[in-house]
Amino acid sequence: MITQTLDLDCDLTFELITHRFTPKSKEVLETWYPNSKLDLEAENRSQKRNKFGGVKYVYHKDTMAELQEFIEAQINSNFPQAKILYWT
Repeated sequence: MITQTLDLDCDLTFELITHRFTPKSKEVLETWYPNSKLDLEAENRSQKRNKFGGVKYVYHKDTMAELQEFIEAQINSNFPQAKILYWT
């Protein structure tokens, strides 16, 4: 365990936020990182709307579930005392 190796007594929490983008942020990301392999195609994502009608693109439900299962398992394995506050 990392806490034993580092001899730490801490209150560790995780807030897990998956990648999402808006049409405007996609333009910015593609300018800043022109060689990125991150998939920014809207048709490969699910569309989510905020209360003001704005659109953002998130991973599909199956992909989100797979990511959540894997990441939470890694956290629980390496940081068993940590709390996961939320996943989005």
